[in-house]
Amino acid sequence: MAGVPRWINVWIVGVLFCLAGTPVSAQEMPHRMVATDFVKKIVYHSPQTPGYTCWVDCWLMPDGQLRVSFTQATGPFEGRPRTRKDVGQKLSWPPEGKPEYVKYDMAGLNMEVIYLASNDGGSSWEKVSFDPAATPMNGWVNGAAAIADGTIFRNVWGQYLPFYDVPQTGYWQSSRDGGRTWGARSVFFDEHVWKTWPKRLRILRDGRLLVAGGVLPTSAANGTREGTNPVPALWVSEDHGQHWSRPILLWSDKSIVPTEEVDVAELPDGDLLAVMRVDSVRGRWQTVLAKDGKTWKPGPVEKLWIPHSGMPELMATREGIVLHLATDGVAWTADKGTHWAYLADTPKTGYYPASVQLPDGRIFCVYHVGGDNYYGEVDQRIEAITFRIKPER
Repeated sequence: MAGVPRWINVWIVGVLFCLAGTPVSAQEMPHRMVATDFVKKIVYHSPQTPGYTCWVDCWLMPDGQLRVSFTQATGPFEGRPRTRKDVGQKLSWPPEGKPEYVKYDMAGLNMEVIYLASNDGGSSWEKVSFDPAATPMNGWVNGAAAIADGTIFRNVWGQYLPFYDVPQTGYWQSSRDGGRTWGARSVFFDEHVWKTWPKRLRILRDGRLLVAGGVLPTSAANGTREGTNPVPALWVSEDHGQHWSRPILLWSDKSIVPTEEVDVAELPDGDLLAVMRVDSVRGRWQTVLAKDGKTWKPGPVEKLWIPHSGMPELMATREGIVLHLATDGVAWTADKGTHWAYLADTPKTGYYPASVQLPDGRIFCVYHVGGDNYYGEVDQRIEAITFRIKPER
């Protein structure tokens, strides 16, 4: 949108977001959706090879600018110091079970969250900022989004920053200068009541902030990462993070232990569709939350046939359907998850994707090449795909 006044860009993007909520009747929905105009590009590679860049997120600024963030580690591949034993035991890190797991300890590396911006829908990128931290963990920022005035909000796992005077639970921060600096650390809930593991951060159509992640009563937390099983939940703020609703718990089946990895899509009628990750055997599960005033009532959880593939990623599109983007392909539903099908000519993503629908209607999805790797195991890089969707009636 070069050459167009900023206020017009903001108005256009706002209109497009509103259109995302336009109801589409069942009679109008297609029997098949196809992916077209597929393009894949490398977004970023570390200055080192093999590179370590992972755990991406993306969002749109109010003027349509595209943003991407991810974790990067650089430094020596051998001969690094080890994390103190007491710290490692509290974090249950590095994970045990295989000899190479010791390499997951990120001590002695230059760890940072990098922020990139694109003004041309992902064709080119510029580095906006980087946010360093010293931690044995391999990531600590999870989820970001921007509100109408340009303020960016992000989720942080304070548990993964053991060497800093920060809340040892999930908290949020905001940036009013485009992500160059971040403000005060604010917890979602009283640490004596709830521990949180926030993942996705979404902006609802009415402007409220919604966080999807895991919660656990503080009384049930055992003080270590191992054996701590957060319950998938949602919580909402009407005043830009100053106050948060009580967690809406999504899981009630005590025979199955889920994870904190959950994503949610706002449906045209105001209901929410949530998809949760359990494990590689039990795969993915979903639930529909029925809108009830300013809150929602979760329905029963049901198993999906969509295979296990890292963090779930959902997108409510302007075409009236919801996409599930993953390494096995892009699936879609038009009936609140009752039926899912892959897009014809479906593109596949890399690991832990994040996505937005661009102002021109294209789907943009960013991810990292590799998996949950230890440092130096593979040559990770940040890639993105773009495509369009259309009905085949």
